[in-house]
Amino acid sequence: MTRHHLTPTLTALNREWVALCAEHSALPARWRLACGRHAVTDGLAGVLDAITADPDAVLVGLLSLQRAGESLAGRVVIQAFLGKLVRMAAADSVASLPDYLGAMWERVVSYPVARRRQRVAANLVLDTLKTVKSLGRQQGAELPGWEADFTPWRQGQVEPWGDAERVLSVGVALGAITPRTRAALHSVYVEGRSSTAAGVHLGASAAAVRQRCSQGVRALRAIAPELLDELAG
Repeated sequence: MTRHHLTPTLTALNREWVALCAEHSALPARWRLACGRHAVTDGLAGVLDAITADPDAVLVGLLSLQRAGESLAGRVVIQAFLGKLVRMAAADSVASLPDYLGAMWERVVSYPVARRRQRVAANLVLDTLKTVKSLGRQQGAELPGWEADFTPWRQGQVEPWGDAERVLSVGVALGAITPRTRAALHSVYVEGRSSTAAGVHLGASAAAVRQRCSQGVRALRAIAPELLDELAG
């Protein structure tokens, strides 16, 4: 993989991390409990130090917070592994850093904390690698059948996805899709992310992104005549 694929994503993540550290300089009590016996006095940066000192205990605590709905805890886990993910992506001639980030995020949001409480770091890394390699072998099979959902618009020689921003806005205005579904469709079809990379961006699993996109495309397909009228107006 070339530096071209690495630099923009890495720069954006590091900028985001700096902003998050500034915003969360003081952590709530439940976060301090998640770090166990390690006193965290310097915010999120201190949580990273706690992971280094006692990886299993602190990672289990953070993953438990993530499962309870605190996506910031999952973001901290991603930051803890960012260097490792960069090295893995740099050594991969096929998959990109966003692919590795997306796969890691999917492992973070679905990690079975109740039964896998040891060697957590190794489990996350190996599961991420397996996911990336599996997707690479499938070569895009994560979007099965979606191409067929666009055919109604092509019949009239109109390609609404050429102006996808308007399509999605009209879809929301007509009540066909929700803002959450719009965000998933925008991330995948407008910004060009894979479902795993979109999951990292949206704080959802790749499976959830695929489901939202599939349902959204079908909903837009069902109102194709109304969409075409609005787009032509």
